[in-house]
Amino acid sequence: MNDVRRSWYEFAFDKAFQTKNGSAFQEFFWDIMEMCHPGDFQRVKPWGQDGDMKNDGYLKSERILFQVYAPEKMVQEKAISKIETDFNGALPHWKDYFDQWVFTHNARYGLGARIHRRLLELENDNLGLKCTTWGYSELRNKLFNLRDIEIASILGPSLSLQDMLDTGYPELKIILDVISAKEPMENQDLRPVSNEKISSNALSPSVKELINFGRIKAPYVDRFFREYHDPEYGDKIAKAFKDKYIELRNQKLPPDTIFMMLEDFAAGPLRQPPKNESAVLAVLSYLFEKCDIFERPRMEDGHDSTY
Repeated sequence: MNDVRRSWYEFAFDKAFQTKNGSAFQEFFWDIMEMCHPGDFQRVKPWGQDGDMKNDGYLKSERILFQVYAPEKMVQEKAISKIETDFNGALPHWKDYFDQWVFTHNARYGLGARIHRRLLELENDNLGLKCTTWGYSELRNKLFNLRDIEIASILGPSLSLQDMLDTGYPELKIILDVISAKEPMENQDLRPVSNEKISSNALSPSVKELINFGRIKAPYVDRFFREYHDPEYGDKIAKAFKDKYIELRNQKLPPDTIFMMLEDFAAGPLRQPPKNESAVLAVLSYLFEKCDIFERPRMEDGHDSTY
């Protein structure tokens, strides 16, 4: 897997993990596990009055019973209640068949201390059973142990260099029209971005790779704006992105999450083939370099660097 494809799939996995919840996250988990353990992992779906008997998946060879919990927002008290209900509900039906009970969750940055303590208490109260959690790292490791074609079956096709080279005005126009209905910007600073900007914003290596990849066609975006019949079109786009970035920054979201949501903002409801994704990256890379999307790097004296 080359660097661009790996970065794209890292980004796609991170995005899926953070945006899927409820049954969509459970399906995502099932797809990964079935691909990693064909003929061994069993997805368990509710069936009639029996429901799923508090079993969201079973890895037969390792005697692991999974319970999946992926709310829109993880609340510690609700998570503890879910753990107690599902663990105690599973015992009458599955105790003879599992040695490990895994609470699988969608909390990107981990679970609270009280949740981990409650799992340890359940483990102490049920000798011979191990109670643990699976989250971002465990599912990521499972996924990236698969072959490229298997990863693609779960996350969809990746970008390629040819997709970027094939990006033309029609693809850019489709993406840009989604966010063009904005007022012209006022006094926007369009200085070129420094090499330090990516690292100073604590963006991950995969996002850095995608921004660099988008730079292949960043000059093409500049040409598009200069040649487009509406001379204010580029300013409208820049202001739309700047406003969106400020909105996301004020929510104190992690930098990679902000980039992910800006990518969604650019793509809108029209996202389809990888070629359109490459247009999105070209636009993001151009605006990242030219406008105040993410913070400008600062020198040690606290002033903006000049470049």
